[in-house]
Amino acid sequence: MLSPESLNLLLTSTVIAGILSAIVSAIVSIKLKDQDYRHEYFKKILDKRLEAYHFIETQIAGMKSSVLDENARAYHLIFAYGKDKFYEYQHNLFVALSYSMWINDRTVVHMEKLDELFFNISRRIDETDDNTLIILGKDYYREISDLRQTLEGAVRNDLLNLHDLNKFRKSVGQRRRERVIQMERRR
Repeated sequence: MLSPESLNLLLTSTVIAGILSAIVSAIVSIKLKDQDYRHEYFKKILDKRLEAYHFIETQIAGMKSSVLDENARAYHLIFAYGKDKFYEYQHNLFVALSYSMWINDRTVVHMEKLDELFFNISRRIDETDDNTLIILGKDYYREISDLRQTLEGAVRNDLLNLHDLNKFRKSVGQRRRERVIQMERRR
């Protein structure tokens, strides 16, 4: 039979071991829960970014198809369907830009250049004549093609690094600083 001191020591050791085990288990559980939360958070951010890039890909696809006129002058198919479809395309580009907070900075800059070009084209459209739109499409064919290729390359590069959220975070911070500097220079 155990002496009372041995029994007391045994019970104390058991209680302390149980408490320590519960504390370690709670700490590990909290750490695992935090890690799960972070993984879910990053998955949601990645989903948002993928959704944003989907809009850009749709816009790029719309600029890939070209048509030749009777004089073999090329223009993009988006100019062939009339003003309403052109304005719809321009609106969709604006929607893609509205997701810019989820997109890499360099890609946003290329999208903004394209948006500016389409805005300038839309200002020159004659409201009564769809032929004006086709003429503008021919005049801006090379510039649109170059911007599309640049944008497509930027998107391709972004998609390779889409998972690297630290790199994305740094690029967004850089873009914000550059815009502040540009605004201060304008004053």
